[in-house]
Amino acid sequence: MKNLVIGKSNEEEIVLSTTTLQRHLACFGSSGSGKTVACKVAIEEMTRNGIPVIAFDPQGDIASLAITEEASAIESKGTSPKILESYNENVEVVIWTPASSKGVPICINPLQFDSVEEMSAEDKLRFLSATAKNIASLLDYDISGDDGKAVEVTLCSIFEYCIDNNINLSGFRDVINILDDLPETIAPSINSVCSFKDLKELSKKLNLLTMGVRKLLFETGTPINIEMLLGLNQPNGKTRLSIIYLNTLHSAEEKEFFVSTITQQLYNWMLKNPLKDEKKALQCGLFIDEIAPYIPPSNVKKPACKDSLVLLFRQARKYGVCCISASQSPGDLDYKAMGQYSNILLGSLYTPQDIKKVRQRIESIVPDEAESIIQQLSSLEKGQFILLSPDQYGGEVKKTNIRWLVTKHPLTLAEDDLKQYISKSIKSEIQSYAELNTEKGFTRYEKDKVPNQKEGNTKKEKLNSNDILVVENIIYERDLPKKVRSELEGTFFKSEELVDTKSAYHPMIKVNLTFIKEKGFFKKTKESLVENLYIDYKTEDLVYVHKSHFKFSNILEEDPNEIVDLDEYCTFNAEKKDDIDYDFRQLGKKLNESYIKRSMEKRYPIEVHSSQLILFPVWMCEIQNKKKKTKRRIYLDGVFGNLIQVNK
Repeated sequence: MKNLVIGKSNEEEIVLSTTTLQRHLACFGSSGSGKTVACKVAIEEMTRNGIPVIAFDPQGDIASLAITEEASAIESKGTSPKILESYNENVEVVIWTPASSKGVPICINPLQFDSVEEMSAEDKLRFLSATAKNIASLLDYDISGDDGKAVEVTLCSIFEYCIDNNINLSGFRDVINILDDLPETIAPSINSVCSFKDLKELSKKLNLLTMGVRKLLFETGTPINIEMLLGLNQPNGKTRLSIIYLNTLHSAEEKEFFVSTITQQLYNWMLKNPLKDEKKALQCGLFIDEIAPYIPPSNVKKPACKDSLVLLFRQARKYGVCCISASQSPGDLDYKAMGQYSNILLGSLYTPQDIKKVRQRIESIVPDEAESIIQQLSSLEKGQFILLSPDQYGGEVKKTNIRWLVTKHPLTLAEDDLKQYISKSIKSEIQSYAELNTEKGFTRYEKDKVPNQKEGNTKKEKLNSNDILVVENIIYERDLPKKVRSELEGTFFKSEELVDTKSAYHPMIKVNLTFIKEKGFFKKTKESLVENLYIDYKTEDLVYVHKSHFKFSNILEEDPNEIVDLDEYCTFNAEKKDDIDYDFRQLGKKLNESYIKRSMEKRYPIEVHSSQLILFPVWMCEIQNKKKKTKRRIYLDGVFGNLIQVNK
């Protein structure tokens, strides 16, 4: 058990032990009261004493924990330089930026259910339901309304089905596939709450998460992992403070989604990592600044993250996870949720609503002192707090002057300022972690895959006039730096670097045909084989796969029936032209099926049945010479992530 020094009362050091902090810490105070400083002091104390912390930073002022002050500056404020020395020696700060590469980029896979099977039935259902709520809220459903509840039930049913059948969902596209062709075992229950129209609307909204700015949440950076955020098993032996910089997110729904997902994953991690000994101790801390929007009162529209937070507050203490929260508006909080907090720091409060809210809590802890404390709240000076901690000080009230920080304050870091506070060693470590933990070999749900023409279906796919087949892009933007490295000039030390990427499409033609093959030596017989071939839209070169590379050839020496084509490796999705980011005018000419038929039948012993335009995903990668600053472009395919020659 360690005692963490947070301030002084007269000449007495005011401490909170690690055992005491298992019962959480809440800090209330009006703007300018010093509540942010008080919480940052608690974080400094925890991390320099070996307790890792995950801190949500909604405004950019928590990120300044990455910048320490000069010894003389903190000494003039009454803080010992030894605390600064301890912080510098023992703490490593990482600023994570969701949907942005301004700091250390981080993303979310909300469909990560790899350890859910280990949970109890109750915890499993609670976890999946919370995940479904998060996604529904992100899709702009009112989760307290009938439509939102129906979507929650639908998604939760799909998640349970996938877990029970050992199907890993790699992304929202897989969920869409299931929605479009519901398995018989879950179809009745889903259809009882969602109409066909509702399911189509849900599919459409999910599809929007895979395009545009929204997809940055799921593709930019290293996927969230709690052990990585906590910096466990660090080779440098330092304690990690992970700051989640929420300013890079531009909507309340996105922030709630991020808070909820990390909270859920932390809860899941807790269940798998109980305290190792019987002695009470802290494994880690979670800090949420200005928590009011995330756990509002019951009469206010409930955000998706509220249930996850309330569950964490209730359960975290027995797993050694300390929750720290701050708010300038206690009147805007669900006080039943905050009732899980046994340690309270009260700074200056003025509004009757806020004072009324804290009165109940004060009376429950120190009923005899309640009125005296209430009278003091409006006259407390900046940095002065009343500490209520029955586990640490019993019924004794401690009027505390919070020590000053060893880190910069006040200082709000803008997005563009973050990179200079991220060390090369941290970047290298995160990159190595990402490479070692890239998902491999999962089972995909592919019921919407285009019917296999090799099995005898010679009919055209039933597409609307405004639909087009698109090959699914399974290479994420975060994969490109690693993929492109082999194409850069230089051996060990590369003279080039990747400076820009852009997703695009390359047009191809899918030709459905029948091969006519002769068999036998003396007595010739003919055999018909139904197949697809793929050709470049502009050059009409045949497209095939060779050693995980897509190749183009005008003349094939081998039997075209023997080549490996796109059907073996690609998933096709029918999408509306209006929803695809592609300028069809650049095709230059319309697909001439008659011409394709004549041309193909002239080249090969085949009978062509139909042909149609498809779009193949590629990544445009802009490469720059580090010294000369000259640039060139290469293209990687969206299936293997290898070099592909495209005609632009």
